[in-house]
Amino acid sequence: MLKPGVIQSLPVLAGPVLTVYLNTDQAKQINRGFKPGYLIRLESQAKLIAQTVSPDGQELFRRQLQRIRTYLERQSLRCRGVVVFSGRDTWEFVPLQVEVEDEVHWGTPALAQLLWLLDEHKRYGVVVPGRKRTRFFLYWLGETRELEEKKFRLEPSKKKEMGPVARRGVRLSRGTNRDVFEHHVAAEFAHYDQQIAERIGRWVAAEQLESIFLVGLAQMVKAIRKKLAPTLVEKIVLIEEDLGWVSRTELFDRIEPAVVSYKRKCEMAVVDALLGGVRDVVLGIDETLVQLQQGKIRSVVVEKGLNGSLQQCTSCSWTDRASDPVCPACGGKRVNVALRDVLPELVRRHDASLEIVSTESAAKLRARGGMGAWLREFEKKEYPASA
Repeated sequence: MLKPGVIQSLPVLAGPVLTVYLNTDQAKQINRGFKPGYLIRLESQAKLIAQTVSPDGQELFRRQLQRIRTYLERQSLRCRGVVVFSGRDTWEFVPLQVEVEDEVHWGTPALAQLLWLLDEHKRYGVVVPGRKRTRFFLYWLGETRELEEKKFRLEPSKKKEMGPVARRGVRLSRGTNRDVFEHHVAAEFAHYDQQIAERIGRWVAAEQLESIFLVGLAQMVKAIRKKLAPTLVEKIVLIEEDLGWVSRTELFDRIEPAVVSYKRKCEMAVVDALLGGVRDVVLGIDETLVQLQQGKIRSVVVEKGLNGSLQQCTSCSWTDRASDPVCPACGGKRVNVALRDVLPELVRRHDASLEIVSTESAAKLRARGGMGAWLREFEKKEYPASA
């Protein structure tokens, strides 16, 4: 799983750096065999890039290309894509379990596609409560990582006295002592649920999680949800199925359809709220870029795959679609850039967020220009009702 420290280090890597993005998905026949397709595509794109490298940089470029090629030939890749940053004093190899488009760049680290992936794939938490333990998973960029588990233990003396009633949902009706013990069990589990709820609250705040999927028997997950703060409840999705006994791989195979469905509902909710706004939103590429660079936008929404040609000032970085070769802001020289290459950086530079939508919600937004945004004083994020 990609580490935050790596992300922070990439923009300051000393150049020149050879940046390579490759789709290495072994589910595709072309990427299997004696010479996988991704190596062929690497060589093909590298030939084109080599033609733009200065004579003084040719030797270093060839060494970095051979370094990457040799590494890929020796590795048994089990990831859907890789990103490599290779330079004189630099080596970062990032395997990813999400779809990657082939790209090769020489010079400063090419981060645009990686930034798009980080904005597209939100960080989700998955909590799987059981009678004896609760498991916590981080789900991000197509990968899962188990963080910890919270175990449930009754006091030994109480456990011995209660015998078979020391389980949630079991009630033996004979005897006052049994009723007392049942109340004790209920209180213990209520305390356990409270601890889990508090752990979720701290986790969401620390990791800035988009949502939490609570997976387990209906009685358990609903009990934990009741203990959560009202501001967190809207981020909770219940999957009422006992999956505490399955492996990590099987767990996420089972819940992935629910995660995808929830993500699509969130995207549609975002687009509907955007298109339904009046004075609190802007729509279209041109107006969004202007307001963004004036610091008036808090959140940009864009359809996945949207691209186009922009003009960017080499002095002040003002960016728009006007064809004028002179910057309207400072009079500086302008160069042609791709929207997909500069939008993630523009959003970050102006302290905004980026929401990428796909499928039906993307088609709906495309009809209104493919891009829109909320102005700072009005933006509110909405979530679909939990299952």
